[in-house]
Amino acid sequence: MAKRKSAPPAPPATPDEVQPAPLADDNFVTSLREELSKSQKSAGEKGGEDLAHRGELNKRLLQDLWEVHNQFEQISVHLTIEPSQTLFATFVEYPEKWSFRDSFDFGAVKTIELHDRTPGWVGFTLRFWYYRTPEGASHLRGIYEWCEGESYHKYTGWMRMMNQAVLYDSREESVNLRELHASLRDLVVRWYSAHLERSSESLIAHLKEKFPKGVNYAKESYRD
Repeated sequence: MAKRKSAPPAPPATPDEVQPAPLADDNFVTSLREELSKSQKSAGEKGGEDLAHRGELNKRLLQDLWEVHNQFEQISVHLTIEPSQTLFATFVEYPEKWSFRDSFDFGAVKTIELHDRTPGWVGFTLRFWYYRTPEGASHLRGIYEWCEGESYHKYTGWMRMMNQAVLYDSREESVNLRELHASLRDLVVRWYSAHLERSSESLIAHLKEKFPKGVNYAKESYRD
């Protein structure tokens, strides 16, 4: 009969019986952060992303959209911006006098949104975001999104039917601010006027006529 293997020695009964040698102070946290930062930078370079350029572009977009926010506030229309102004800005006198927060990583922002919080306007959103084409090119796209109504579905409940107009789309390194601002100005003036008229009908009609159609989709009514 084959001899059974011996079991390994039992561990010490109490932790006090083991006295591990102290670890050397090798600046693990600092060196880890440096290596991860290098990896992030390397991945961005391989993917064709210039994070410094993106950071400057995001600063301009945030500055523009915050100004839109302030103009709408003057007619008692409440908009919210993402990322929040509490993250990217330091205020001397809210909301007009401010500066960019040095500690905020503007190059890491991939989506910037301005949401309309007025009753009856839920779902109306201005959005800019970065995406990759099937060929791997990094693009910036700007859209305006609105709700075309709600419908009830047996398994998912009430759903909002969302529609989009594409305001701007370009390779990230080729963004033309003059063209982007022309589309943004057109949208903002119509959006502002629609609030003064207390109706979104003229805004939606203009978007459908002026700009290319984006994606139609449904989302849960309880979501923003």
